[in-house]
Amino acid sequence: MATGIMAIIPAHIMRSVGGKFDNEAVAMTAICMTFWLWLLSIRSPKWWPIGVFTGLSYINMVAAWGGYIFVLNMIGVHAVMLVLLGRFTSGVHKAYSLFYVIGTAGAVQIPVVGWQPLRSLEQMGPLLVFIGYQVLAFCDFQRRRKKMETWAFVKYRILMCILTGLALVAVAVMLYPTGYFGPLSSRIRGLFVKHTKTGNPLVDSVAEHQPANPKIYASHLGLPLNYVLFGGLVSAFNRNNGFYFLCLYGFIASHFSGKMSRLVLICGPIVSVACGIWCGFLLDMIIEPFLLLLGKKGYEPRSKASSSEDTPKSGKGKAEKEKGDKAGKDKDVKKKRTVKEQDPELEEHEEELRPGGAMQLKRMVKGYYQKMFPESSVADFRTARYAFDNKLPVLLVRAVASVVFVGYMLTMSELRTELPEFVERCKAIGEQVASPTVMYAVRQKDGSNYIVDDYYKGYKWLEKNTAEDARVMAWWDYGYQITGIANRTSIADGNTWNHEHIATLGRTLTSEVKRAHNAIRHLADYVLVWGGGQRDDLGKSPHLARIGNSVFPDHCGDDDPKCTKFGFYADRSPTPMMEKSLLYKLVEHNVKKGVRVNERFFKHVHTTKHGLMRIYEVQNVSQESKDWIADPKNRVCDAPGSWYCVGQYPPALEKLIAKRRNFAQIEDFNRKGEKSAYTRLIEKEKGEL
Repeated sequence: MATGIMAIIPAHIMRSVGGKFDNEAVAMTAICMTFWLWLLSIRSPKWWPIGVFTGLSYINMVAAWGGYIFVLNMIGVHAVMLVLLGRFTSGVHKAYSLFYVIGTAGAVQIPVVGWQPLRSLEQMGPLLVFIGYQVLAFCDFQRRRKKMETWAFVKYRILMCILTGLALVAVAVMLYPTGYFGPLSSRIRGLFVKHTKTGNPLVDSVAEHQPANPKIYASHLGLPLNYVLFGGLVSAFNRNNGFYFLCLYGFIASHFSGKMSRLVLICGPIVSVACGIWCGFLLDMIIEPFLLLLGKKGYEPRSKASSSEDTPKSGKGKAEKEKGDKAGKDKDVKKKRTVKEQDPELEEHEEELRPGGAMQLKRMVKGYYQKMFPESSVADFRTARYAFDNKLPVLLVRAVASVVFVGYMLTMSELRTELPEFVERCKAIGEQVASPTVMYAVRQKDGSNYIVDDYYKGYKWLEKNTAEDARVMAWWDYGYQITGIANRTSIADGNTWNHEHIATLGRTLTSEVKRAHNAIRHLADYVLVWGGGQRDDLGKSPHLARIGNSVFPDHCGDDDPKCTKFGFYADRSPTPMMEKSLLYKLVEHNVKKGVRVNERFFKHVHTTKHGLMRIYEVQNVSQESKDWIADPKNRVCDAPGSWYCVGQYPPALEKLIAKRRNFAQIEDFNRKGEKSAYTRLIEKEKGEL
């Protein structure tokens, strides 16, 4: 059931088969696979070897999407929860250790990740959990070796935890001055602050990073969201490690998606699973009376099942049992029998009676409960209920009730209309998000669809009419398309992590024409802009100016950190700064009366059929700078021969680069230097100054 729901729920299809097929498309499968293997590895103390596959699946997740941090911390927090609930065993310890060691060893091999798992603050928690697990395992080893009593073991474990904590604090104090610890990223920090602004204008400019609202949940999760609580209640009657993980996942996913609308996609799996559990429960209740009537085996009370296992039913069985007891050479079997004698109600997840912790408290409560309600009375009640439930009249009543319930759901309930509507809406949303950005359909007056392929045709024009080594400057949103469709080098794309570089691009595009040309001639051969419709570059240009000003304070000035002087007035006329900018000239060239770009600097070479894309050739390109950039000697790589290389600007741009003030985010406590005016303004608005 959960698989079927997951296959059509909009939160999933919007980023997978029906969506843009970006990194999240393959990452959602990796997320679900990693979580499933983790739960499988801790299902029983004997299943810990599956932790190897959990680590391998996590490596795949790291290679797929930056959301691997969510997966790592989810498993880390769940591991802590198991300790607090008294569900820590040697199997859980081995499973988590295998996952963390193998997963981290593979993650550091990925160039864009590097040593972040051991340095960045957002990944430090799971590392501390790993260390804590080793301490707990060592304490258990000492308990068995020295045969400690309950309270002696509790005191010893507390002492070891304190000593380990002090050692970790000492190490952190020594490493802190060296700048070893990396800061929280703005995206991660934005998940915890109340204010919608993070202090980073680049992050704040992305619509998907804004908080979600009820309409988004209703649109992306739909009908299954109504049954999540019912699924949770059903799961509560079978409290195991997986149940606690589902509760944790649901809480964290709802919190993070509320902070960032893009993360509604991680709610898809938990909503599908919870709704699937509820649907499965209903189907079991409907089908069970028919199975019992047909003579199929139904459920049995636990007391009866356990007694049938422990007590032989015949003399032959008794003789075999006695023979087995005498031949008990297997130490594990003997040990389990001893534990079973100590506590006949040993939990499934337990491998032995461990003193202290939540399980000790649970046994105390259970002892008081058994005094109030003796086990014999409870067993008699279960037996009586079992006999009553299996009587023919009761089964017939249940069968009739099942038929009536199904008939009501199919003919009279709201679900009769809600379910088809949900399926149709999923189909409609799938078709909507499946429309590529570079080519989309527009419905005409006669009802027919007209395909607008301006963007696609524009990129293909670049591929056919420019040199193979041509470099194209455009806002980073279009970088992937320039590379993937036009097969040309883009100045920046969605994987550009360098804030200063994107800010340089933003400043250049929003500067005056001549000033912009002085920089662009050393970086690019063509400039591409989107114009017309709702996706034109002028609509997002205030963000470009603001991002540029965060690194170049002379752009708008520290007295105007939000670049209010760059934008539109209420009547949609441009401000003087925007009117003089390169971006405005390129978009409105020969479109708006009196607006022309100086062709001594930028020559118009192509405009698509509907004017949605415009391409300009940069005049007087510096061949010296182009050759310098192309020279492999001028690339800074993380390792010899690596594909991950940080570029450098040509010497001709030294004066421009010297004006940059490296962006210090709110959370960059390790970096020295003054924060940007934008960051200080956001701090002031948040009341942190």
